[in-house]
Amino acid sequence: MELDLRTVRDEERERFFQAIMTGFGATGPDENDEYPAHLLPTERCLAVHVDDTVVATASAFSFRITVPGGARVAAAGVSTVTVHPTHRRRGVLRQMMDEQLDDVARRGEPLALLTASEASIYARFGYGAATFTTKWELASEYASVQPSAPTTGTIRLVDGDAAVKAAQAVYDTAASARVGEIERPPEWWTPLFARGARAARYFTAVHDAPDGTPDAFARYALEQQWPDGVPGHTLRVTEVQAVDSDAEAALWSYLFGVDLVGTIAACDRPVDDPLRWRLPDARRMRVRELRDHLWVRIVDVAAALAARTYGTDDALVVELVDEFRPANGGHWLIEGGPHGATCTRTDRAADLALTAPDLGAVYLGGVAVSTLAAAGRVRELTSGAVPRADSFFLVHPSPWCTTHF
Repeated sequence: MELDLRTVRDEERERFFQAIMTGFGATGPDENDEYPAHLLPTERCLAVHVDDTVVATASAFSFRITVPGGARVAAAGVSTVTVHPTHRRRGVLRQMMDEQLDDVARRGEPLALLTASEASIYARFGYGAATFTTKWELASEYASVQPSAPTTGTIRLVDGDAAVKAAQAVYDTAASARVGEIERPPEWWTPLFARGARAARYFTAVHDAPDGTPDAFARYALEQQWPDGVPGHTLRVTEVQAVDSDAEAALWSYLFGVDLVGTIAACDRPVDDPLRWRLPDARRMRVRELRDHLWVRIVDVAAALAARTYGTDDALVVELVDEFRPANGGHWLIEGGPHGATCTRTDRAADLALTAPDLGAVYLGGVAVSTLAAAGRVRELTSGAVPRADSFFLVHPSPWCTTHF
């Protein structure tokens, strides 16, 4: 049977989403799922058809991501990539990835991004793990903020439109200053905070500055547990966002003070979370998971590397090997510093040699070139180039993305 790869038509959306559920092994939609797939633009949805059956899917959101230096760069947020078990090992995924990256290039997006359901899939298409996230648990008896958080603001519980307005304002400010975070489309917010089954799962707390401006919010849920009649609820923190460290500390102080709680559990937290250093006994924060989150694929090498700033004034030549998009390969001269950069092809000898996945990994500044070199993934061709590259690429705090797509 002939495989037909093409963009989904409006009247085919229902079949497209049914195929996604099949690809992920789901038998029906989850009413508690916050996944925004229903907001995917049809013109960015690809499907492989066999007669009237969709056997593979891929799609993308149109995002902007904050890169080192504060620029927001256009990026394709790749999503819903599936191949039915009946059509694996036929090159279907490779065809879709090729067509999708061609479309990203045509749209002028220098980057493609994704969150991987399986980490072994996407390196062969040029994606590298660029941000990481943690989950941790903390017994409430050890949960306190020290030094004590400022008490100049106020905290209120909100829902519905008030939650949407406050959370979106806080997030937009925070994300614009946080390397690795994505500009969430406005239409994503209302479904998250709409009254109904989803909203009933959690509370939304907002911290207001003295002038009444929201500067932090948290979404959390309480899992009730009464062992031997004693309250020992688990407070699960879904998201904490803040425009500055004082507002964030005040919000954590509030969360740590919620009654009847035995354990606080948080997900999607940064690897260098400053909260650890506010605890009286940091060892009690038990990290339960450390994993990759955002994977980055450089589509337009010159545009992507010129869009960010760098930690030192330097000029590095990288020899790039891009097996999936060979036209990107060659020697690239990156001349930059804290105030801007350029990236052009060059005939100069290379300082470093690396592949497309490794360039994607170091792009946001969260993975050290020296780490990849020690792992045998980057080759130093000029003496001293690896430590120079660390100073050049790395950022602090580490890039962090809290958005799922």
